[in-house]
Amino acid sequence: MEDEDPVVQEIPVFLSQALSKHLYIYQYPVRPANRDWKDVKVKNASIKPKNQLVRLEIGLDTYSDKYCPSKGEQIAINTDGQQESSWHVKEKDRSQYFRNGIMDKIVYESSTPCVETQHYTVAILQDKELHCTSIQGVVQMRPSYSYYDKQDKRKHDKNKSNDSDDEEKDSEVQQITVKFARQETEVAKKAREKSFETMSHRLAEEPWYDAMWRHHDTDQAELERLKLFSATSSDGSALRLRGREYVRALVPPAEEDQAPDQIPSLQDQVREILINGEHMSIFYYAARSADLYPRAAHAPAALLCAARDHVLYLFTQHTYIDRRKVAAAVRLPPDEVLQIIRTVAKYNPQHGWELLIPPDLAFEAKYPEVMQRQNLHWEARQRLFNEMLIGESVPKRQRKKSQRESVSSDTMLSPKTRCNSVSEEDSDRKRHKNKSATGSGKRTRNISSSSAHDGT
Repeated sequence: MEDEDPVVQEIPVFLSQALSKHLYIYQYPVRPANRDWKDVKVKNASIKPKNQLVRLEIGLDTYSDKYCPSKGEQIAINTDGQQESSWHVKEKDRSQYFRNGIMDKIVYESSTPCVETQHYTVAILQDKELHCTSIQGVVQMRPSYSYYDKQDKRKHDKNKSNDSDDEEKDSEVQQITVKFARQETEVAKKAREKSFETMSHRLAEEPWYDAMWRHHDTDQAELERLKLFSATSSDGSALRLRGREYVRALVPPAEEDQAPDQIPSLQDQVREILINGEHMSIFYYAARSADLYPRAAHAPAALLCAARDHVLYLFTQHTYIDRRKVAAAVRLPPDEVLQIIRTVAKYNPQHGWELLIPPDLAFEAKYPEVMQRQNLHWEARQRLFNEMLIGESVPKRQRKKSQRESVSSDTMLSPKTRCNSVSEEDSDRKRHKNKSATGSGKRTRNISSSSAHDGT
């Protein structure tokens, strides 16, 4: 490789920061390339710094044999109207586009063809050294014919004044329509801010600021040009990276190929798996409702958490549940209840909603202490759910009494006896069958009655 592509010359590269925030490239796409700016007379220069607009007034040679004075005077009259002989009126001169009564200038205004300019630089090669300066932007200067707009505006104002005189003579009562602004969303607001009308209004609001124009052969221009050279000329090598690190900096890997900066703890990994997992057997390992609903959506987060805990509690007591009964108990919209149930259960057309994966009877028989703790946990969650519902339905002056009664109520807090989703006789037969199959292991899970037509 070294023989096929030898190094011809080594040139040191320097980076200058003196003009990095004030350097712009000016382009003139409609001006002939063979015409330079040595003999150009810039009468006035102005800028809009916020919108990065530049305006140059270039003087015309009105004494040239290629210039038509009569046509220039006619354009000035159409633009500014018939000028008075009192030329010393300064306030009126300021509003005139052509102050000398003749078209003696042409205006260039800028546009921004390129927005992403952070990868462009201007370089100067001198004394076998390359000095680079990053640019702030690129502007293209094109002739502006805004005086035609001023001519149309004069005609419109003149017609409007004539119409207003006629309206004063025949004044009538007019109906006024009152409109109220509608509250817009974030998407509509962003779209409105990017619209042409908003951008034009923003450009019109910023005033023009006068600027100083210096020709390239002046002392001030030469001082600014010297700032393109770097002040530091260190001979040390700027490349302090290894070959592999340098290639990695030039061609960064994709985001999916990069290793995470910080490996989460085991607890956070388990929590992430439980939150994103779709499989649900029984609640030996289940994500907490507070982790699934950290903030409110269509309903309050506290009510969503309580509803999910109630659904999980019902599955510890019943094999099948009825969605309509759950919706009536949790006081949530049917769509929210259906979404909660679908995360842990699937629909059985014959009986109702059941867990996604059947219970592991071997696990329950092997770890009875785990099942006992789980039952106590879900009974406590159900107790909080009952207290919350009772507290919402009873007035504040009787809340304390109703809470005390709810603690002593056996019907609201104690687990229900196991029942079947079809009939009580089938429940007795299944209970006898489960006892004969599991031996001495006793399950605390019961079955609730459900609807055979609960499809969605």
